[in-house]
Amino acid sequence: MKKARILDDIMKSDMAKIEETLKSIDRDAFNNAVETILKAKKIYIIGIRSCAPLAEFLHFYMNLICDNVILVTTNTPSEVFEQMIHINEKDVVIGISFPRYSMSTLKALEFASNQKAKVITLTNSVHSPINLYSSCNLIAKSEMVSVVDSLVAPLSVINALVSALYMKKNDEVLQRLEMLDKVWDDYQVYGSDELNQIEESVVIKENEEI
Repeated sequence: MKKARILDDIMKSDMAKIEETLKSIDRDAFNNAVETILKAKKIYIIGIRSCAPLAEFLHFYMNLICDNVILVTTNTPSEVFEQMIHINEKDVVIGISFPRYSMSTLKALEFASNQKAKVITLTNSVHSPINLYSSCNLIAKSEMVSVVDSLVAPLSVINALVSALYMKKNDEVLQRLEMLDKVWDDYQVYGSDELNQIEESVVIKENEEI
């Protein structure tokens, strides 16, 4: 791959993976995933190594939409099971794994399945080992380009999943976001208002000196 064309080549490759995913993804599985998540008492999300950013992104937005969303972290192998020890048939776990497949994710999904929890997977192939424990498989194209795993298509599927959940719980989510906006304002979480006040005071002083 020539340096001069790397931007074009990589982005065109990512676009192609999104198009392939759009053509091949199982719509019934996608809709089933949405309904399963909406009915779940608790939602566990696990993604390790290069899949960790995908899991974190999904957790961030799902936490605004649904209650009891748990991001399973994995500093040690035992932590996975410690965090999932109470999982049961009323819960769902979303496992995200792409080659090279994570054994920790695989074992976590096996445990969840043995506890009768619903299992949803986001992976690259119907032959992915994590699909052994899933009744709902979301397949997104991914392959290594140079030294980087392309995870653009999986992220696009996650965006679609979050958007579908938002549409189902529109009024509730809007109410939650309005509440968050008020909390952010009350506790000055973001400093934009503060910066505007500083800028205005500077302008007033300059005018007074003139």
